Amino acid sequence: MKNKEKHMTFRTLAGLAIGLFGAAVMISGCGPAMHSFAPDVKNTLFAPRFGFFIINYPTEHSDSSAGVLYARVRYDDVVFIQTDSGYSAHYQFSVNVFSDKELTNVIYSRIIDRKLTVPTYAMTNSTTAYDTVEDKLTLKPGKYFVVLKLYDYNTDHTSSREVEHTFRNFLGDPLTISDVLLYDEKDTTGLPIDVVKNREDSIDARFFVSMKDYPASFSMHILAKSIGSPTYIDTTLQLTQDKQVQRYRIPIQTVVLAPATYQFKVTVKKGDAETSSETTLQILRSNMPLTSAELDQELEPLIYITTATVIDSLKTGTFAERRARFLDFWLNRANGRKEQANAMRAEFYKRVDFANTHLAGGFRHGWQSDRGRIYILYGAPDQVETHDQGFTTPPYQVWYYYNLKLEFVFLDEFGTGNYRLIQENQID
Repeated sequence: MKNKEKHMTFRTLAGLAIGLFGAAVMISGCGPAMHSFAPDVKNTLFAPRFGFFIINYPTEHSDSSAGVLYARVRYDDVVFIQTDSGYSAHYQFSVNVFSDKELTNVIYSRIIDRKLTVPTYAMTNSTTAYDTVEDKLTLKPGKYFVVLKLYDYNTDHTSSREVEHTFRNFLGDPLTISDVLLYDEKDTTGLPIDVVKNREDSIDARFFVSMKDYPASFSMHILAKSIGSPTYIDTTLQLTQDKQVQRYRIPIQTVVLAPATYQFKVTVKKGDAETSSETTLQILRSNMPLTSAELDQELEPLIYITTATVIDSLKTGTFAERRARFLDFWLNRANGRKEQANAMRAEFYKRVDFANTHLAGGFRHGWQSDRGRIYILYGAPDQVETHDQGFTTPPYQVWYYYNLKLEFVFLDEFGTGNYRLIQENQID
């Protein structure tokens, strides 16, 4: 890496610590930069957004299958208006389930009215606070078409989502397992999670197992693994089930997992019968590495901003000694200013995590790809041009950094998603 590039990188990271990057927008897939709007028109130009998922689990009757729909509305995605008691949002959430793809035969319908009041305007802009809607369903096993709509009373805007979902006949096979949900044991809301922020606490994996012949002994294999992490969970339990449908709650020690996105899979096996269910689990970074494996993971991407000799020096000694030198490394980069060092380190690994999640190429981790390297060094591009496969040209992308007067061209030569940097240009 050129010295000029290293200098520019840390000038950029230092700028973050004093707020110059406070307005940077990271968009999934590195899309064009999002324009900002004045607070008084926040979100009034766009339809409200929401996320949702449906989980399915068995009942004790073969002619029915149970499910729960969870919908989450982020505070920042609906509009609040000022009232005497603070700031209020008001929206309506509707759930309609159809038995046909043409959406003519509705078999379930519900309207849920939601009102939120917060004391400060800052809370209305929160990207981490959610209002959650939960709706329980019991249907005959089969395929259904679910239509979800959110209507924001403060803007008269509506957004909708359609999904095809199969409610399974869990009692039709010798051995089945339901969808797996993960819960934070200290979260009093009782809502499932997909992101772990504090690894000092364990989480619970909850699911149902059904079997035709019982009581019976069976094995349960729990695996949490990520391509971008040196840590994993791989354990097998021997259990006995004494009724046809039984609920399980298995504690998972997330402290052993380094930051990454994991595939969490539970497999149950009884005799020749075997079935599994899986979900995703994202482990966020803590303020400092908690394990030796995590520290090793954080050292590797430093190759973009320092020398191999420095990295090797951080690999010797006890874990406590290594971690202390690692924190000193960032402190030295920030000229002894601890708050700035923490901000620089947090931004650096935020970019590493984004690269691992969105910019992987071939058999390499995302941070090792050419796009990942540029993203880590320069942050989110101001604009991305994506060009699909043409008659004579493979897919390619052009990343623009207008403030830095740079553009980077990446080519996916073999159509495998492995974009290589083929050109770097100065732009006016």
